[in-house]
Amino acid sequence: MAAVNLDLKEYQKAALDRFRSYLRNCNNDGCNVAFYKATNLPYRDAPVIAQGTPYVCLRVPTGGGKTIMASHSVGIAAQEFLQAPNPMVLWLVPSTPILEQTVAALKNPEHPYRAALAKDFGRNVSILTKDEALAMSRADAEGGACIIVSTIQSFRRENPNGTENTEGLKVYQDAGALMDHFSGLSEAQEARLEKVEGTNRPVASLANLLRLHRPMVIVDEAHNARTALSFDTLARFSPSLILELTATPQTEHNPAKDKHASNILYSVSAAELKAEQMIKMPIKLTTDRDWQKTIGAALDCQAALEEAAKAEQAQTGEYIRPLVLFQAQSNSATDPTRLTYDKIEKFLIEDKGISQDQIAVHSGPRKDLDDHDITDPECRIRYIITVQKLKEGWDCPFAYVLCSVAEQVSSTAIEQILGRVLRMPKAKLKNRPALNQAYAYVASASFDATAQKLKDGLVEGAGFNKLEAAAFIAPQSDMAFEEAAKEFEHRSDPLPEDDLPDEAVQEAIERLPASVKQRLTYDSESRSLAFKGPMTKESRNLIQLAFAKSPKAAPVVERLYAKTNNFQTSAAEDTDKPPFIVPLLGFRKQGELQLFSKEHFLDLPWRLDECDASDIVNRFKIVDESQSGQIDISTSGKVEIDFARRVQGELAAVIQEPAWTLARLANWIDIGIKHPDITKPSAVVFIRSALNKLIENGYDLDVLARNKYDLRKALAGFISDLRSNRESDNYAALFAAHADQFDTSAELSMIFDEQSYAFNQPYAGATKFNKHYTPLIGDLKAEGEEFDCAVYLDRLDAVKYWIRNVENKKTSFWLQLPHGKFYPDFVAMLNDGRILVVEYKGAHLYEAEEAKRQIGEAWAEASGGQCLFCMPTDRGFDLIDKTIC
Repeated sequence: MAAVNLDLKEYQKAALDRFRSYLRNCNNDGCNVAFYKATNLPYRDAPVIAQGTPYVCLRVPTGGGKTIMASHSVGIAAQEFLQAPNPMVLWLVPSTPILEQTVAALKNPEHPYRAALAKDFGRNVSILTKDEALAMSRADAEGGACIIVSTIQSFRRENPNGTENTEGLKVYQDAGALMDHFSGLSEAQEARLEKVEGTNRPVASLANLLRLHRPMVIVDEAHNARTALSFDTLARFSPSLILELTATPQTEHNPAKDKHASNILYSVSAAELKAEQMIKMPIKLTTDRDWQKTIGAALDCQAALEEAAKAEQAQTGEYIRPLVLFQAQSNSATDPTRLTYDKIEKFLIEDKGISQDQIAVHSGPRKDLDDHDITDPECRIRYIITVQKLKEGWDCPFAYVLCSVAEQVSSTAIEQILGRVLRMPKAKLKNRPALNQAYAYVASASFDATAQKLKDGLVEGAGFNKLEAAAFIAPQSDMAFEEAAKEFEHRSDPLPEDDLPDEAVQEAIERLPASVKQRLTYDSESRSLAFKGPMTKESRNLIQLAFAKSPKAAPVVERLYAKTNNFQTSAAEDTDKPPFIVPLLGFRKQGELQLFSKEHFLDLPWRLDECDASDIVNRFKIVDESQSGQIDISTSGKVEIDFARRVQGELAAVIQEPAWTLARLANWIDIGIKHPDITKPSAVVFIRSALNKLIENGYDLDVLARNKYDLRKALAGFISDLRSNRESDNYAALFAAHADQFDTSAELSMIFDEQSYAFNQPYAGATKFNKHYTPLIGDLKAEGEEFDCAVYLDRLDAVKYWIRNVENKKTSFWLQLPHGKFYPDFVAMLNDGRILVVEYKGAHLYEAEEAKRQIGEAWAEASGGQCLFCMPTDRGFDLIDKTIC
């Protein structure tokens, strides 16, 4: 079986890490406090669902990969909250076509969705449709992760008055195939189930089976399931937690009007998707009053894109067939002039000479997409005509052009298909800039009005932030297709001889990615570079980094970039910013300068088995051996239910576990603790030693096994503290003995760029900044001390550009600390070429940040005066001036 790529994008990891920490905190703090800790926002219980049920939403814009995140969330929930190796999951999708796609992917062992589940549950995974679940075996239900994929419509039926009607739905009826699941139940278990009328026997129904197993509920496209009836339906299954995934969560909270806001635990920005090369951006917009001209322009765009795609395939081997999505008008008995799908199709065939086999209609009685695999190179479809939305679940990154012929097109209508042109093929930037953008052609008399509707569509349908949407719509201009097709070779000025010999030039070119190297050549006689076709910003940045060792080469590369794009040199200097290159901190190891990281002060693997495990007796105490849940009275007199422990106890009661041995318990604990820096044998030896210490202190092995989740949590915390102490000690020892080995080099540098600048939320304050390097500023509040620091930098004469350095993004600047990476608040490019890094700290935090000051000053000192670092506090911004002088 082929290996499956399980690498998640940075924003996916961040969202899932937030979900993990939230569930972990739910165990001790409850869902309400845990949510506030994670977001600083108030928590709202799901209507009619049991109080205490975790109910959160991950907001991910269109194209962000919600389903792969949902797949990973199952293992996280099982480990952190359910504390069960055999979770039952009710995975709800909005439609039958999406259900069929999801089930097929989850059942395919080679698909990333299934691989994500296998990572946590191995082969112990059952994927069932509702019909298959009606006959599931007890082994399927209890042997591992059991995932039932269904639409919520399959579980609900509405009476005329809006109430739920379960009559006639098989999920609520006795099923002989499910009888075995209800044998041997305790009184407590039976008490939670619906009974056959007039008896005490539980109904052997799928609904009761779900209630017995307290399912995790995943709601895909959750904005489609917001009615009171939807929540009533979910309540019938006693869910253990509810996870929503959607691009457009409900944000208005007005229960009186049946509007219940989602608890948005993590919100992914469009900038993060763009930085991860998931989406085509910006959207280039062209408007014309004449619908025929609009269609003609869209066809010309498709033809030019196809030529660019052929050149791309010749260079990289990647096949792309750009598609146009035509949005026609709906039929109207009173208006025969409407541009319906059949009129568009006729115009394409008769007026534009397009072959019938290149056109697909998916509207009304025509469902042509059902008969075609658009991604197949043998498929000839290039033009797809629809009205409001395409086939549900249809997802094809080949869609590049949206063409709407309706003059009064609404944002609501556009949002249905706008997201279809946003996905980037293979989530990887192409060498030709035209293939990294999406295109919209709209029959309209007003560009501004149409642009606003597109922006609204990005917000309402694709889940973009309003500020991001405004930045992602741009007027169409010359796409330079002709220039790209000609592959004209542009030659640079001579490179400097004094600090860049021929060998160094060739070495720099060899370090470039193949896609750039194939276009760049060097003539040693004239000492000039030559580049084929227009140079993209990404290529320019890579070439600048390759030649960063020679400062005199930078203007040569910059002028070549301007020449390949037909810029006037002066205009390029005025309107196009120079590359923002920042040296990273290196450390010399055996004579070689390497990027400074943990491996320079931590020997791996870590011999955990050499550590003393005796402190476990102080860290582990049995609070509630039964784990059946407890009810306490708070100081305010309110009855508080320990929801997490009750769920965990009820799930544990479903499974009759085999006898435990010391070796089996140690191995079980080890599997549940991630420790990439420790070998399994070393970890197991330490865990067994800890278990023996507990047994020596009077704990019975069966009691430890019954409390294995709390025990694993205690051991995980113990190992984490030992790791932290080790890292701090080794880090301090390195600075004491080898501080002279730090250095910076042009070869160890990173670059800030508009394409890769990622953030969580854009700055939305009223103050206008004039020197920020990118149009949008990430994660900056509109007031406070950090904001004041940003204002100070922006108004400082010595600063040419500055950028808000966003934490935990792979394209941000960082320095290594004992326990992780340090992301300073601001990075500035000074007029004299030096780089200034500023980390602002409130007065109450300053003393605790000695490690950050230490590594920041080491970086600055290693640069030989080219880099500067300071940590102002208590609004003492004059320290910035003193640092620069």
